[in-house]
Amino acid sequence: MVDEAEEIGRRARRSRLRLGMTQADLAAAVGKTQGWVSKMERGHIELDRVGLLNLLASQLHVHPNDLIGRPYNSAPEDNQWQVAAAAIMRELRRYDLAPVFDGTPRSAERLWQETARLHRLRDAAANAAIMDVLPDLFRETRALAEVSAGHEREEAFAIYAVCCKFAHTAAHALGHPELIAMACERAAWSARQSADPVMPSVADWMRAWDMWATADWDDAITLSDKAIHTVQRAYDQGEPLAVRAWGSLQLRAAVSAARAGRRAEAETRL
Repeated sequence: MVDEAEEIGRRARRSRLRLGMTQADLAAAVGKTQGWVSKMERGHIELDRVGLLNLLASQLHVHPNDLIGRPYNSAPEDNQWQVAAAAIMRELRRYDLAPVFDGTPRSAERLWQETARLHRLRDAAANAAIMDVLPDLFRETRALAEVSAGHEREEAFAIYAVCCKFAHTAAHALGHPELIAMACERAAWSARQSADPVMPSVADWMRAWDMWATADWDDAITLSDKAIHTVQRAYDQGEPLAVRAWGSLQLRAAVSAARAGRRAEAETRL
């Protein structure tokens, strides 16, 4: 049976050959020797660091998921989440069109309660279950934003942004690059409509995470710092949501700095 290192090596080799790149070229791009690349492609080296895997993927112009084989091929019943993912993608694509929802949407207060359920599923790492919940919740939340005004409308967009974050996290875990990218884009859009001063920084946190896929560590740090600046005043005042966002962004920046080889900066941020 072919082990994971061999599978990754084969995928890397196919990606390299598709680009017409030599082993020496790839070695120079990732700061390794040609011998290292040769061993990696034969499965003799395990890529046990995310930073190295992401750097390799960026030089091969593929998503890291393409190298590690996500979404994993498994039994049909284990892949049903992809049906829900397709439904989510449809809702996110038609974000600025009139929502298709039968009946009267529930209030923002009731819909916020639904997000509490998503938090429980996330804590249980039930990513497929999160995918199942989201299509209907996206539709209803978008319908509420369409028919409401003022604070209720802003709350609807905040809930929509939170749903995008759940979709983004689940897509990362399950391996769906297209949903990852679109959820991040829609989170930024809905955060701006929400009038929530913290929500745009959450969307930036998501985008900084996605920059890791292409090993853009410096950009991830810069974006994290920009987002930190936007919540700094609320953080200084001890507002709970701002404190959470500030800490998450500092951690994102710290990991980015560590992967960029900036150990002192990473330790300072922690």
